[in-house]
Amino acid sequence: MKSSRFKLAVRLALLTVAVPFLLKSSFAQTLPVSGFYQIISGRYGEWEEAFGPPNLQLPTPTQSYVELAIDDQNQIVRMTILGSDMQTVFSTGGFAFFLTNGVIFPDYIHFESQSGNPDVEFTDHYTISNSIRELRIDGAAERYGTVTVPFLSQHSNVLATLVAPAAQPLLSPPRATNGVIQFRVFNGRAGETNVLEASADMMKWIPISTNVFPATVSATGSLIDFEESPNLTRRFYRSVRLP
Repeated sequence: MKSSRFKLAVRLALLTVAVPFLLKSSFAQTLPVSGFYQIISGRYGEWEEAFGPPNLQLPTPTQSYVELAIDDQNQIVRMTILGSDMQTVFSTGGFAFFLTNGVIFPDYIHFESQSGNPDVEFTDHYTISNSIRELRIDGAAERYGTVTVPFLSQHSNVLATLVAPAAQPLLSPPRATNGVIQFRVFNGRAGETNVLEASADMMKWIPISTNVFPATVSATGSLIDFEESPNLTRRFYRSVRLP
């Protein structure tokens, strides 16, 4: 019964998040650009079992920036909430705020995903509405299941302004070919140095490859091909552009 009440509270919270977003979206002028956005204001909260309004004022040392990477060709978006060092991914409750596969709509971006199993499941629902050079972020992430205590984290009315526009390097979906995992790093500038990093938990990142984008440019920018052995435990990857 306690879990059912909590999940109902989560649904109400998500509905509450959606209402101001829908009102805001009619005023959005253009989609945001890839780059780093500094969090200026907003609220954040997290709870186990009991639910209440977001009460932590943003920014904080663990939530200071938002990195947005937009793949115009495939119409998908990646959003990461970062600490004050612009590197450390904000993580809590077993959930890392490294959101992928955002869907682009005419005047907003929507993230929604579900992972795990009946024992422990994770879901997230986030929207980004925007005006020129700033983002408005609302959403929630939820953990629930048969062997875990229900957990909810929520961002409300988060405003972030553009501080470093850039064509962020992006990773293609991986594919297995001839016994190796292959993917591409694309959307980089020719002559730019890119470091590919890997992590097992999206908190500790290890550099595994350093490359320079070649002068040959495709429709999505310069490309770097990368191969990885499939005989590894689950790993996450990201690309980091060096100055």
